[in-house]
Amino acid sequence: METQRTARGYWIEAPGRGALRAVPLPASGPSDCELQALWSGISPGTERLVGLGRVPMECREPMACRGMQGSFALPLLYGYSMVGRVVRGEHTGRTAFTMHPHQERLVVPSANLVLVPDAVPAARATLFPNLETAWNAVHDAEVHPADRIAVIGGGAVGLLITFALQALVGAHAVLVEVDPARRQFAERLPWSPRVVAPETLAHNAFDCVFHATGRSEGLQLAIDALAFEGRVLELSWYGTTPVSVRLGGRFHYHRQRIVASQVGTVARSQRHHGFTHRAAEVMRLLGDARLDALLEAAIPFVELPAFFERLYRGEITSPCPLVTYSTP
Repeated sequence: METQRTARGYWIEAPGRGALRAVPLPASGPSDCELQALWSGISPGTERLVGLGRVPMECREPMACRGMQGSFALPLLYGYSMVGRVVRGEHTGRTAFTMHPHQERLVVPSANLVLVPDAVPAARATLFPNLETAWNAVHDAEVHPADRIAVIGGGAVGLLITFALQALVGAHAVLVEVDPARRQFAERLPWSPRVVAPETLAHNAFDCVFHATGRSEGLQLAIDALAFEGRVLELSWYGTTPVSVRLGGRFHYHRQRIVASQVGTVARSQRHHGFTHRAAEVMRLLGDARLDALLEAAIPFVELPAFFERLYRGEITSPCPLVTYSTP
């Protein structure tokens, strides 16, 4: 009898603690591909909430990702930004993105792959899911080049929204970030967003504000910054954390709106094109070499448990942590 093949993956074992454990590899069927992991990306906000066990019951089904094992009650094998080389099946030899946890080797249906163009380096392709979120948010917002726009939160999604606004609409935004180190990082980006501290942001001044801090204070700041008939595009996911904002005062008589933007549904203005079109558009944007400025030193896969412990404690400020895998 053939021995069950396994590969190591990062498992969240209990709130705030994880380890590398063996993951059984299924046999490859005729419509499957086997990939050797090259790089995976970490989404700090989401993966911290998941790793602390803060996914509410009503969100567990939509939060489930392909390749996930276990449950949000923990233990759990989780993650959703994997780039690998196809070593068996259709597209052998190609580099591909797929939604999958952090794992050295994986078997997935070929239909779940998004092929990475030769012009896009594999490491940069790990930005795909967050750039897809930014692309969707910009289309959800229906902004125009002359609109007064702010982006609150200098994490991966906020930074990529400032990029996508320029690339898709020709619009420029004010980026608002509370952390001085993150402000300095954002100021060095080659698409040169204007970066300010929250206390300097003008109130009653913006047509559209994208919010991506994951904190009530950030959402309140976004509301306060709106002009007449302005709108907040809410991209934060809060898990089980309560959210409190003040909706008295100007909110009603200024006809302001809070609009949720979530990547699980294509923006209404683009919905007739579908997910395949959106993926192709995001891969096109990833051809811009300026995005490499978001990628800092990579974390070796074997060091993931120690890295995630620091992430769970709130010690990681890097917006786009990158994991590197050794290849045989």
